[in-house]
Amino acid sequence: MRGTWTPKLDDKFRLTLPAKYREELTEEVTVVCEQERCLAIYAKPVLDAMMEPVNAAPSTLRDVREYQRWTQYRAEDANPDKQGRVTITATQRSWAGLDHEVIVIGAGNRLEVWDPARWEAYAASLDEKFADFDGEIVPRS
Repeated sequence: MRGTWTPKLDDKFRLTLPAKYREELTEEVTVVCEQERCLAIYAKPVLDAMMEPVNAAPSTLRDVREYQRWTQYRAEDANPDKQGRVTITATQRSWAGLDHEVIVIGAGNRLEVWDPARWEAYAASLDEKFADFDGEIVPRS
């Protein structure tokens, strides 16, 4: 998923998904709190596949249990309505510092939902980091 959109959350705190991705996101999606204090919207099968190795890891390891809890306790599965809207919960809005003004960005396998001021500051740091970047992104296995 690619691009940037500036929708508004409506009075019921519903987010209208970008039209170009509604078909891809018409079935169940999952809204999760992500690092950098944003939200991510994944097609549920995509997130489930990403979480498979974490969920298969031994729960006897504290970091495994804690990461499972951290990623899942604020997550919400949702079915977009006929207008392509999903509700952003109060807990998720609090995590990401969202009111009615939001920025939605395409971030590969997900959409991210940001507070506009937080996004502008973060995007500036990305520009600084990658404008003249000359290194490897994907670690070698």
